[in-house]
Amino acid sequence: MRGPAPRAPELEIPRLARGAGYGGKKRKRGVVEGFRVLTLLYYVSELPAGAFRRLKELFKAYRAVGALYFWSKRLNIEEGVELALERAKLLPYYYRHAFDEDSQVYQFSEVERMRRPRRHVLQLPLADALHYNHGAYIEGGKLVVRLGGGERLELPLPERALKWLQEKEREVAPLKVTKIVRIQWREDRPEYLKVQIVLRVERRKPEMPDPRGALLVYVDANSDYGIACVYAVSDGGETKVLETPKLKPPNRGGRLMEAARRMRAAARGRKPSVNYALARLSERFDSRGWVKAATARIFKKSFKRASGRSVLMNFDIPDPESIKNSYLQKTLLSIRKVSRNLANWFGVYATFECYPSTVCPYCGSKLKMAYTKRTRIAYCTRCGFYDDRDYVPFYHWCKALGLPMPKWPLQRIELPEELRRKLSSVRPGSPG
Repeated sequence: MRGPAPRAPELEIPRLARGAGYGGKKRKRGVVEGFRVLTLLYYVSELPAGAFRRLKELFKAYRAVGALYFWSKRLNIEEGVELALERAKLLPYYYRHAFDEDSQVYQFSEVERMRRPRRHVLQLPLADALHYNHGAYIEGGKLVVRLGGGERLELPLPERALKWLQEKEREVAPLKVTKIVRIQWREDRPEYLKVQIVLRVERRKPEMPDPRGALLVYVDANSDYGIACVYAVSDGGETKVLETPKLKPPNRGGRLMEAARRMRAAARGRKPSVNYALARLSERFDSRGWVKAATARIFKKSFKRASGRSVLMNFDIPDPESIKNSYLQKTLLSIRKVSRNLANWFGVYATFECYPSTVCPYCGSKLKMAYTKRTRIAYCTRCGFYDDRDYVPFYHWCKALGLPMPKWPLQRIELPEELRRKLSSVRPGSPG
């Protein structure tokens, strides 16, 4: 039975899996796990009716056992756990692994900390290893899902999805990649069947490389200007900055202007229902996808710049209180989770330390601010230091690593004439 062509997935965006854990309860010490997730959506209306009916029946039985098992574990009712495991024997054998604590697809490894448990368990996805002898496997460019009783559902996989899977395996070779399939259908979103292929890799926790000789990558997440990066190298005698890119979020102002235009059109009676709906969609700003894509680009550029060197990264994530009520609050704070996952996936040593941007890295004085159209210039009236405020924490990081200071400013800045005269009268600092 052949399913429909899936909606094109965003393959280059690393997505962390949601819900219960993917591994058993026993976690190895000194070992970290990294995940990459490929998500595909299939239209239910185009699925074979008989296969989908069988799939719904399977979901109903599977989730009933899951609810009984979850609450029995949560309330510490051993008889309930035994009863759930007994009823799980009525399920196809390959979907019983979700209730096996020693299985890599065990779905209840964080029962005590799981948020909104009732809703989660009622929407528990089918999960199993991607293997010919299990619940799903890839054959002939199609994902074959076993439904039990000799029935199966074949879903076509786009060619670029197959290439993405191969590429991600090559990224961590020769380490073994565990593949898990999650199949989700929800009654509150009945039009879609969601399929996730989760790639999971385990590796020893990376050790900190010697900063002298490693590629230094400093990532500063800022509530107003997006993400600022510094790529540098040091031999212990000199710190050389290679690149200082800034990654800015999508244009929110343009979206708000479009929403206002739609609202005005609706107020004049021009297709009010359509324009009001489009205005609401335009006002929504969710840059989680941008955060994931930007973080992936940072890692990709790091390996390109490293040229065989080790990579040492630090992510300066803003304090939650400093960006409270900011439209980028949740998305910028999510950088920590996304970057930690990618660091584990690639085996990169990454820290999450915050360094000041308003303290002079040379004399320790309080920095003053000057604003131009494109730059926030932090300058010191005591020693003459100045640079883009987004790059000031990088100097403090270099000091913490015991490395020499780079030459400032890290990139050319056009100083306002008044600031230029003020700094020219100051005793020059030590640019390194």
